[in-house]
Amino acid sequence: MASGLVLPRPVTFVTGNAKKLEEVRAILGNSIPFQSLKLDLPELQGEPEDISKEKARLAAIQVNGPVLVEDTCLCFNALKGLPGPYM
Repeated sequence: MASGLVLPRPVTFVTGNAKKLEEVRAILGNSIPFQSLKLDLPELQGEPEDISKEKARLAAIQVNGPVLVEDTCLCFNALKGLPGPYM
């Protein structure tokens, strides 16, 4: 029987990219328990912060737990912020 010790739930890093996973492992080390999982999430449109929040919300529903998502934007001032999240 367990002694009342509650282990933290692992955070799921949503990626299918081995290099991104390697980078996150290097940054986080053993500070928090995490696992990785490739999910097919929709390509959303909008502001970068809103896209990341919605991707995290959708992923959390699929894994039924805490997640970490990464979304990339490329913004050029000369192009008024384009292509932004639409790259």
